[in-house]
Amino acid sequence: MKNCKYTKLTNLNLVTFLYANGHQIAGINPVNDTQKSFSFISSDTLEELIWLYRFGPKDDERLLVNVHLYERGRKELLDLLKS
Repeated sequence: MKNCKYTKLTNLNLVTFLYANGHQIAGINPVNDTQKSFSFISSDTLEELIWLYRFGPKDDERLLVNVHLYERGRKELLDLLKS
């Protein structure tokens, strides 16, 4: 079985963006008392979206996310953090 490489992120806005784009969260781990780390299975598409979100042109169409998917994803993530 091939070992999976994980990408770990703590920025909730970026995590929500990726989640709304259909990337599944593989795990959530505490970083400290107030911060969590979200793990995604690494892929070229995931890495490209992360780069685009952080450094790409802000008018790139790949940054557009359906507002309902984004809000629902954010609510689901916040609910996961409370449990």
